Amino acid sequence: MNDLIILDIFWDRQLVKDKSGKAFEIFRGKDYDHNWVNLGHGYSKNKDCIYYYLNACFKKYLNKIDIDSFSVIEANEAENTIYFKDKNAVYLESYMCGSTILPDASPNNFKILDIENGYSTSGEIDYWYESKLPYSLSEMTPINECYQRVGDTIYYGHTVRMTCDVDTFEQVHPKVDTLFKDKDHLYFKSEIVEGANPATFQFLEECIGEDAPYYLECDIHFYAKDNKQAYFVNEPFGIKVIKTKDLENFRFEVIDDIGYGRDSKYRYEKGKRKKIN
Repeated sequence: MNDLIILDIFWDRQLVKDKSGKAFEIFRGKDYDHNWVNLGHGYSKNKDCIYYYLNACFKKYLNKIDIDSFSVIEANEAENTIYFKDKNAVYLESYMCGSTILPDASPNNFKILDIENGYSTSGEIDYWYESKLPYSLSEMTPINECYQRVGDTIYYGHTVRMTCDVDTFEQVHPKVDTLFKDKDHLYFKSEIVEGANPATFQFLEECIGEDAPYYLECDIHFYAKDNKQAYFVNEPFGIKVIKTKDLENFRFEVIDDIGYGRDSKYRYEKGKRKKIN
C-alpha cells in the first residue's frame, strides 16, 4: 500500500497506480481503513462516527448510538427518508425532520408501514415521520396531504387537533391544500383567519381557474376576496389581508409574468401595495 500513488479519492474507494504505472481501484473497508463499514445509500460508519458520504451525521446523538449495531432498516432515496436502528433505538434521517431519534420506538418491534408517507409503528405507537400520533393509523382517513380525520376530530399535519365544525369542514379550492373553511371560520393550516367570512370567501378565478395565465409562482400564489376584504394567499407560508377601499373592483392581472392583485388605485405584489402611476 505504501508503494501506491493516489490519483483520486472517493468516499468509498481510491484510484491509485503502482510502480509500473498501472491504475486500479482499492476499496475502503477492504483494502484500507479496515474499521470502516459501508451501510448503503451513501451512509457508512467507523468505530467513532456515522457518515453520509464524507460528512459526519447524527453528531448530536453519537453519545447515545451503539455504533457496532447501527444499521439501515429501509431507505427511500427519492424522498430522502432513511430509517436506522441500533440495539437500543430507532433513528430517522429525512427532509421532513432532519436527523432524529423516534421517541419510544423499539428496534425489536419497529415496522415501516409506508415509507413514502412517513408512516411507521412500534408496539402500540404509530408514527408520522418522527412524530408520535395521538391515534392509531387504522382510525385515520386522509382528507388531503395536510389534513386528516379521525372519528369526529380533524387534525392538521397529523398531530395538531383542530377546533372546527367537523361536519362542514371543507377545502376551499382543490389547488390550495392549506386553506379550509367550516360554517363559522376560514382556516389557514391550523389557524383561524380572523375577520374572514367563510360564506363569501372565494379565489379570483383569473388567477386560479383552468384558463388562468402563467405567472411566476402561479402554483402557490393566489388572490382572493370575501365581502369584507381581499387576500394574498401564499399556499405554503401564509395568508395576508389586503385592506383595499375598492373591494368591488379588486381583480387580478399579469404584467411581465408577475401576478398582481389590483383595484382602481393600487397594485398589490405578494400583497404589498404599490400605487398605480
